[in-house]
Amino acid sequence: MNATSAQRHDERAVPSGRGLATRVLGAAGTGAALTYLSLGLVDSANRYDDRTCANAPDFCMTVWPVVSLPAAFALALVGLLVAYRLLGIHPRLAVIPPTLLLAPFPLNAAESVAGLWPATVAGAVWAAALALTVWRPYRILGLSAAAAVFLGSFIVLYG
Repeated sequence: MNATSAQRHDERAVPSGRGLATRVLGAAGTGAALTYLSLGLVDSANRYDDRTCANAPDFCMTVWPVVSLPAAFALALVGLLVAYRLLGIHPRLAVIPPTLLLAPFPLNAAESVAGLWPATVAGAVWAAALALTVWRPYRILGLSAAAAVFLGSFIVLYG
């Protein structure tokens, strides 16, 4: 009986030390890049709206701030799908939804307190922590790190 037949069919083998580090660092880099691009997209849309509506006497709103949020979400979704496929992070269905749906809390907390670059770092830590949850020996570590970042963001936002 080989090692793979003793595993459950839905459980992935833990990559070697270098392979695991490469995958987690790749997820962190992907999270950082997508955070920077998404927040930059939303920020530039809001700046355009401010410039356009600067001399408006009454209510003024352009379509770009409304379009920028779904566009940033779509950019992050496609980016995570492609990157996680290339990195071999499976099951993507278990990792990508929490990464996307819960990420606005830590990103908003970091951006509101310190700006774009700390939010980029928060995006990297968030993506790396949730990518760790794919492998059973690192699942508790990944969930604990993600929970700490999430709780910290709630303290910053609402505390």
